[in-house]
Amino acid sequence: MKALLLALMAVIAVSGPAHADGEPLSISQFHHSRWDVMEGGPSLAIAVSQAPDGFLWIVSADGLSRFDGVGFESFTSRQNPDAAAAIRSLLTTRSGAVWVGLGEFGGGWTLRDGELVDTGMPNPPIQVTNLAEDHDGLIWAATARLDGPLQRYVNGRWSELDPSWGLPEGWVFDLLVTRDGALWVAMMDRLFVLPKGARRFVETSAAVAAGAGLAEDSKGRIWLADRSGVRRLPDYLNGAKETRAEPAYAVSGISRARIRFTPDGSLWGATRGDGIFRIQSPDRSGTLSRYRAADGLGSDSASDVMVDREGTVWVAAGSLDSFVSTGLVREADIPSSPAGYRMMVDDLGRVYVTYENGFSIIRSGRAPEPLGAADFEGLCSGRNGAVWVSTRDRLRRVVDGRYGMSVPVELETVSCGEDREGRLWRIDSSRTLKVWEGDQWRDMTDRLPVGKDLPWSIVIDRRGDAVILMDRRYLVKFDGLRPQVLSNAALGVGPFINSVQDGPSGLIVAGTKGLARIRPGQTQRLTVRDHPWLNYVSSISWGPNGVVWIMSRAGLVRLSAADLDKAFDLPGLPIPHVARRGLPGLQGGRRLHDGLTAALGGDGRFWFITTGGLMQVEPQGLTMNRLAPPVVIRNVTARGVSYDASKPVVLPEGTRNLTINYSALSLRMPRLVRFRYRLEGVDKTWVEAGTRREAIYTNLGPGKHRFQVIAANEDGVWNTVGAGVEVEIPNTFTQTWMFYALCGFGLAGLFWVVVNLRMRVVAGRIRSKMTERLAERERIARELHDTLLQGVQGLILRLQVLVEDFPRQAPARTALETALDDADEIVGEARERVQNLRLVRTEGDLDTALRKLVDFRNATHQGPIKIVTEGAPYPLTPIVCDAILQIVSEALFNAHRHAQASEIRVEVGYARSELIVAVADDGVGIPADILSHGRAGHFGLSGMRERARAIGARLAVEAGADGGTAVTVRIRVRGAYFARLLKALPLWSRTPHD
Repeated sequence: MKALLLALMAVIAVSGPAHADGEPLSISQFHHSRWDVMEGGPSLAIAVSQAPDGFLWIVSADGLSRFDGVGFESFTSRQNPDAAAAIRSLLTTRSGAVWVGLGEFGGGWTLRDGELVDTGMPNPPIQVTNLAEDHDGLIWAATARLDGPLQRYVNGRWSELDPSWGLPEGWVFDLLVTRDGALWVAMMDRLFVLPKGARRFVETSAAVAAGAGLAEDSKGRIWLADRSGVRRLPDYLNGAKETRAEPAYAVSGISRARIRFTPDGSLWGATRGDGIFRIQSPDRSGTLSRYRAADGLGSDSASDVMVDREGTVWVAAGSLDSFVSTGLVREADIPSSPAGYRMMVDDLGRVYVTYENGFSIIRSGRAPEPLGAADFEGLCSGRNGAVWVSTRDRLRRVVDGRYGMSVPVELETVSCGEDREGRLWRIDSSRTLKVWEGDQWRDMTDRLPVGKDLPWSIVIDRRGDAVILMDRRYLVKFDGLRPQVLSNAALGVGPFINSVQDGPSGLIVAGTKGLARIRPGQTQRLTVRDHPWLNYVSSISWGPNGVVWIMSRAGLVRLSAADLDKAFDLPGLPIPHVARRGLPGLQGGRRLHDGLTAALGGDGRFWFITTGGLMQVEPQGLTMNRLAPPVVIRNVTARGVSYDASKPVVLPEGTRNLTINYSALSLRMPRLVRFRYRLEGVDKTWVEAGTRREAIYTNLGPGKHRFQVIAANEDGVWNTVGAGVEVEIPNTFTQTWMFYALCGFGLAGLFWVVVNLRMRVVAGRIRSKMTERLAERERIARELHDTLLQGVQGLILRLQVLVEDFPRQAPARTALETALDDADEIVGEARERVQNLRLVRTEGDLDTALRKLVDFRNATHQGPIKIVTEGAPYPLTPIVCDAILQIVSEALFNAHRHAQASEIRVEVGYARSELIVAVADDGVGIPADILSHGRAGHFGLSGMRERARAIGARLAVEAGADGGTAVTVRIRVRGAYFARLLKALPLWSRTPHD
């Protein structure tokens, strides 16, 4: 129920209700909303006040709470949890402080940091009945104590007034601080005033009864309400002596009054016994109206009344009640009609309304006047100031409320109209179009397009011709009796036509998707795409002052006729307008057949058929609410803890998610307030929150963030400053650079450990592979030595024995001895090859392996071999070391056997980028053809090249500068040096490459 009531609260005039002359507004014509316990509101509300920030503060049996138009928030005291239930009075100061007065000897308390705190009133009374703030910021408290009725709070302490102040003992019923700084005190039967700066109260001559309440009007005059009624007081401060003043209003049922003036000058009052009252224009023969529990008030025991910054009247009457002047007023003189309504306006601005068993006329500036009771069904437009009213068996012509000629009908009339020739057009309940000519009805069906579409309604344009709406889809426009079809496609206003009205500048067709203006030979359109507020226009009316009123899905729209015509001529041009949606009672009501849903009277009042009856909007009622709403951030919530958003918020380390609750204090239409927000560093642009009042963020990182929110009221007036709060999320240790550095060091250490472990594994696998390889070579060498070489050697010995049997000069012996010498040489070479296979395991130490090889060669061959090493030796991978050793061995073998060298040098260079091993001799050299293609049947050179390629090395065999031959092997260190190779190996490698 609360949501519905809030949605209906609307603003038509910021300055208050307007009304036709002689027709005052009663309280029942205001929009009333109520919040009680069932609606989430307070229980037994007794006081209400608005703070400068816009919050509404309420004192009730539940204690102290505040209201932002949507929800209530309670406040209590940790010092004394029971204190809230004893609150009896309320004050919000100009600085925004909240003060409360307690019963049960509780004294005066104030709200600090969201908690009620006792201010230490000495000798507290049984009850603090009223609180006020003077122009100096001092707090005055009225007490329920005869011997000390008034105390004041000065410099952080309470003090009672001594007799020098001139205030007698007795009950104080009300305090009032006026704009001139005077303090007025209403007691049991006397009225006192303390002028600004004075130290002694002055007694007036006013006659005061018990329960008096005080108020100041817009002209600074003092009004008083008590059991004797309501009256304006004489100017006592300037010497007036009268006891009573005029005007005076007799208001019954006042037990203890609270009165306040609204911006329109009316006086509202709470009686604490007989509901509330309102005096319209109290300074000039005002009209009194009452509102009680029977009318919908929370209770008759209304104890407080307050007017907020937007002119809304708030009442504490057990429940929290509000009264809003929307400018939209239900016409009480038109009775409720369950069967619906029908409305028409004549060409002189008189409005006619039919309803269940009744018919009324509304003349300019006057209340409705009944024209008879009958079974009226509908109304039709006429000419020369006339309208036609239909019953079941006839149509009757009415001019200025007087009946004229009548025309018989057979079936119920759905729609009708009188053209410029005086012909009466009519659609009956069978959906047949007829024209009254002479003394009979003529069927016009043959003038309509052939098809299933039936006539829906009749409109008479400004030329006096009939326009027929066919099944809400297209028009048939007559020129006299000649028809012209205007198709739906040509109109371009959507699939359905809702209304056809003839305006000053052309025939206006309103559809579901815009408007069309029809002029001779021209159709112009305004679309929803360019003007969204034209969505589903149901009615359009022109006023005599150049104002156009439109009803659409956007609500009630007011604009200038000149701007509308200009937009038709210049499509896409923005149209200045004021739109109201959610107006209470503005929902379309049931009509009797076809007809107007809205009509503009000659006096400028706009009339509507609604669910609540016949409603009117005053001529100047629809104006913008130009008050930008105050914006507040209520709290920041993280990990279930709520933080005060009035100061920078520091959240716990590691906070990732937070919720920010905010509000805007526009209390007239809070459900239509719109918001935008952003969190700097997170949101790149404003987030359109719509009507949502919280922002939720997840997965936030550490740092300082600024949250900002802005809001717009129901008319789109933005508070662009809004509100903001600084939110800081500190770094956890795991989010600091130190932690990241430690993680980096830890990862580096872990990587180093893994690499070293991997190196150990790879090195072990390489050593295992080399061990297996060398073992296989040793096995092969052993097999060759023990089998082949031993067998060949035995064969040579046997042949040697046979040779000895030949004579020394025998040619055969000479040939055999030569063959045996060759065989010995081959066996020697074979033994050398076998020895190469059995070279000592190098473990990657090339320098040591070469020296052992050279020592072996020097022991078995003539000609010295020298080794020259440049650079610091570096361990090689076993495979590379072995391959180079084999190449060097082959080169030394070739030098001994073929080069006839006297000197052989082995040079080893450990450079930064590559390893260089060269074998050079001073022998005869190698012929060019052998150098290019090798010796037939020999594979030494090709074997060296193959070994070099296998380890990624480059082999060069070339003639020396001074003769002889040089064999050079070059290999990059990445593929040669053992440590560098291990660093290059992928950690996931399972086996080394041979």
